[in-house]
Amino acid sequence: MLDGYVSYALVYTEQTRRIFVIVSPTRGRFVLTKECATEGCRCIGCFLLEATVETDDGPYSVLDLEGGKQVQDKLFAYRFTKPGQMFIDALKHQYADYRGPITIAHLNKLFDQPNALLMIDRADDGTFTHSYVSSTVAMRVISRGCRATPHCPCIACRIVDMAYAENPDNIVPTVDISSSRGTPDGKLLLPIWIDDSIISALLSRDPAIRHSFTPNFFESPLEQIFYELALLDLHLYPQHRVGKYRLDFAIPDKMIAIELDGHEYHKTKYQRTHDAQRDRWLFGQGWHVLRFTGTEVYKDIDRCIDEICKLAKVERLSPRPLTRID
Repeated sequence: MLDGYVSYALVYTEQTRRIFVIVSPTRGRFVLTKECATEGCRCIGCFLLEATVETDDGPYSVLDLEGGKQVQDKLFAYRFTKPGQMFIDALKHQYADYRGPITIAHLNKLFDQPNALLMIDRADDGTFTHSYVSSTVAMRVISRGCRATPHCPCIACRIVDMAYAENPDNIVPTVDISSSRGTPDGKLLLPIWIDDSIISALLSRDPAIRHSFTPNFFESPLEQIFYELALLDLHLYPQHRVGKYRLDFAIPDKMIAIELDGHEYHKTKYQRTHDAQRDRWLFGQGWHVLRFTGTEVYKDIDRCIDEICKLAKVERLSPRPLTRID
């Protein structure tokens, strides 16, 4: 498990003064003081360098001074210790915002403390297994059977494709592929330096987050709901074409077609005949066709996902919510 959110103190030393800046994921970036006289000064910056916090295990320094690192000429950065976070939380004064170029992402990289890691392991069959660990999510497998093809719909490839905006002119990939590292046992580690709360919520099937990862070309709310709740377990290709037909969902490498019928009693005789002809044609091409009614999906979507996973011979990875969709 990774450490929790880390805050930093920047100390810039000029000829006649020192400037102290706090960079915190909880309080933002602000100038603590820029009037430190360095010699014999008792400003809040000097206090920060000397302060300790009493804990049950004894006193702890607010800053990890021995682990400080040089950021630029005359500019050093120090991590706050875990007890030292109390120093930041106790600050009441409204300080001026720091508008310099140093961000929490830069400092995390400097101190090699990513907020999350995506771990990739190649299986014996040539597919990839992805695991995820972060400051809020314990190590867990999030995807199996990934073939790393273009537009792969697995949740790990979606995370790799994510980006966020530090500002309108700076779009940053969520996963820092350029800083990847190999492990002695052949796994690949990809760091994530940004706040991982959105990814953690997605992996927990938070409905407020799921909608942001859903394509907007579904023909019905039923298809959208199904996709949102199944994407953590299944590599689903929506609106997949096979011959002259378009499937609601497909797992092409497993030759599995998934059709959602909504309310079956609303179908005309022609529609039912057309579906039967299509199912027979797909069967003749080697496809397995699974059909679910709207009632099945709304009443017990986890049973539907379980059935697909069993046919596809994949293990379910997502936590199970309540079975009924309200």
